[in-house]
Amino acid sequence: MRLLANLLLAGAAAAAVITPPRGNTLGLVSPAPGEIKILNVTAIGSGCPAGHAFVNVDATGTIFDVAFDEYIVSAGPGTSVSDSRKNCRISINLEFPSGYQFSVIETRFTGYASLSEGQTGTCRAGYTFSGDNSQEVVFQKNIVAPYEDNYNLLAGVGVESFSRCGSTTAILNVNSEIRITPISTPNKGTMTVRNPYKAKLQWRRCSSA
Repeated sequence: MRLLANLLLAGAAAAAVITPPRGNTLGLVSPAPGEIKILNVTAIGSGCPAGHAFVNVDATGTIFDVAFDEYIVSAGPGTSVSDSRKNCRISINLEFPSGYQFSVIETRFTGYASLSEGQTGTCRAGYTFSGDNSQEVVFQKNIVAPYEDNYNLLAGVGVESFSRCGSTTAILNVNSEIRITPISTPNKGTMTVRNPYKAKLQWRRCSSA
């Protein structure tokens, strides 16, 4: 927990750098920190059973991270299909002033992989807004064996997907997954989400505001 607290402090400092000043010419304007509230956070999935996903959002409402303690997959002798793939869906319900919308601009997904010859490890992160028909923004990284080291998926959003205008609440769904294929290999392989999973948000005023 001390490590997580230190990361959150570093994240808050980073937010001060990436958050554009209020009234900048790019149109990216954040609500005041005290105007952004977390109404509810839920986690469901085989990689985040009840009590095993911990979500934190910094005071500016621009950085959040999720820590896991049971997010691990394995393949090879003695494993099953359910062992080789785990997922987690985090839903964060935010309340904010009228006339604003937000999107994800960066994601960081880190962990450790030990893969045997013939195996491929995959980590995937996707973002959608509840009640929105816009396309899911997805990041994916494939790790080819032999591999035994930390892995790091760091990506910026190629196509921005903002929450809807005309509302003061929005539910951001973070859908993540790790898996190893194929499961029937002579040697065992494992993959974990070991460090806090982090994402950065950007805010802007709606064009009609």
